Amino acid sequence: MSRTLAIARRDLLATFATPAGWIVVALFSLVTALVFFATSFHNGEPAGLRPVLLIAGWAFIAMAPAIAMRSISEELRQGTYETLATAPVSEAAIILGKFAACVIFLLAMLAPTLVLVVLLELYGRPDYGELVCGYTGLVLAGSVCMALGILASTLTSSQVVAYLVALLTVVFVVIGIKALAPIVPPAYADLVYAADPVLRLRDFTIGLLDTANIAYFVALAAALLVAAIA
Repeated sequence: MSRTLAIARRDLLATFATPAGWIVVALFSLVTALVFFATSFHNGEPAGLRPVLLIAGWAFIAMAPAIAMRSISEELRQGTYETLATAPVSEAAIILGKFAACVIFLLAMLAPTLVLVVLLELYGRPDYGELVCGYTGLVLAGSVCMALGILASTLTSSQVVAYLVALLTVVFVVIGIKALAPIVPPAYADLVYAADPVLRLRDFTIGLLDTANIAYFVALAAALLVAAIA
């Protein structure tokens, strides 16, 4: 565990030591703030973060692979992965350490959006159960995107290729499910919809805490990490 945490700390320091990490956080904060002020305060409508959380989920699809793409690809490109692999640390610890760093960075991205919650408290009456549920869904969905990015980064030394593989995989799955569901027999349509991560994230944003959705994201992230280790 200590070696996993050491790798996570090393990756976090490397991320925040360059402008790229701060730029990603700033862009994410800007997008969520613009959506918040455009959608959250309308006369006669309850103030909330549903549109912000949904947009944040889509932003993770684009940004999470960009964060995770350097996890292994950069090590392979610089030739430092061989040194890391020969150290007294297992491959599982390496992957889990890098995944932990990505998840912590994801939490850092979400941290500035708590200012929006304060504004809701000042000018509205937010449902905190719904907010906690929405943030939980974002962390779970973002973790899956991070795990996919790490898996893609194990396949190539090119960060650009790793990013495109992860991004296009998510886009293909989302579009493929929406295209397939209407044409399959009705008996199988529910199974196809059940595989849609966007629909499951939407459940979280409306305050529906379903253990099936939690299990879906946890199992998917675990499977991707196991594939990356293997």
